[in-house]
Amino acid sequence: MHETSIVNSILRTLEQEFETEKLNKMKTIHLKVGILSNIEPRLLYNAYEASQMMNPEYHHVKLKIEMTELKIECEVCDHITDVKNYRFICDNCERPSKNVIQGEEMLIHKVEFDD
Repeated sequence: MHETSIVNSILRTLEQEFETEKLNKMKTIHLKVGILSNIEPRLLYNAYEASQMMNPEYHHVKLKIEMTELKIECEVCDHITDVKNYRFICDNCERPSKNVIQGEEMLIHKVEFDD
C-alpha cells in the first residue's frame, strides 16, 4: 500500500517546513489529489489513521482531501477543457489533447493551525 509512504512523506515535509512549536499547533492538513494520481482517498485516510497511532503528536490533526478534476489545455487553441469519461478532446476545436494541466497532482494545499 503506497498510501503509507505518501503519508510518511507528507509528515516529513511538514516537519522540515515547520518548527516543533508550530507543528504542535497544527489542526488540519488539506490535500489536493488529482483523479489520475493513482491515490485512493479512502486508503490514504486509513494510512493516516494508522500513522496517528504510531505518531501520537499528530493524534489531534485532521486530514482533509479534495479530489481535483481532470483538465486539459488544447495545444491548438489553448482552450481549457474539463475531461469527462476520459475523453481527452477539446470542447472548443474538438481536437484531441494530451496536455493535462490538472488531475495528476498530490499537493499539500493548506495547513491550519490553532492560534
